[in-house]
Amino acid sequence: MLGVRKLPCGKFLAASLRENSGIYVLASLSNAFLIMSQYLAVSAAVASYLPVDSATAVLIASYGRGVGIGLALFLNSLVFQGILAVLVAMLALASIVKTGWKWAYAFSGVAVSGFVGYWLGAKFLAILEWISTLQDNRVDSSNPYAGLFWFGLAATICYLAMILVLRKSYGKLAERYSAVKGPIGSDSFHATERLRPSPHRFLDRGYSREYAHELVQNKPRSTIWEGSSI
Repeated sequence: MLGVRKLPCGKFLAASLRENSGIYVLASLSNAFLIMSQYLAVSAAVASYLPVDSATAVLIASYGRGVGIGLALFLNSLVFQGILAVLVAMLALASIVKTGWKWAYAFSGVAVSGFVGYWLGAKFLAILEWISTLQDNRVDSSNPYAGLFWFGLAATICYLAMILVLRKSYGKLAERYSAVKGPIGSDSFHATERLRPSPHRFLDRGYSREYAHELVQNKPRSTIWEGSSI
């Protein structure tokens, strides 16, 4: 086909994975910042002998307050990291779909941004609930509240940067596809089509030459040489 080259799926997928790795890193950083803020709030609650969930209480009893809270938050973050890895892999695979890649990549991008935004929002509300519990029990919550402000700001910046990287990755993918296969409606395509020899044009020329040759053969000799000098 005119203007189409074979698409190297392996190199295409590797380049997409490299580009989408930035999305994974930024999403992980945004979650890590909120984990730090949640650590401050839970640590203040445990120091004030407020009740926590049973799994966290078991870890605190086994490894101490600091390590136990850190392990509980780390195990909870593994769920986020696993789901995020699957969604980013789907995003990379959507970039090598030959037909309908725009819809597949857009759907995967919405899934990634929606999941990360939902997770961060739920964690932010959980931290606010811990701070509210501290305030209801007349515990100093200035440190967890300040941590929520600064770490929440950093998480928001990382999330917005992830959206920008996702948009930039889509733009690079569109340029790569347009370089491999030019659009049919482009001016270069129509210019190339006009330069292509038409078989009907050759047939018409051949027919006209054959018809003119027959006319010359059937025409009287005196008419052929009429007006010529002897």
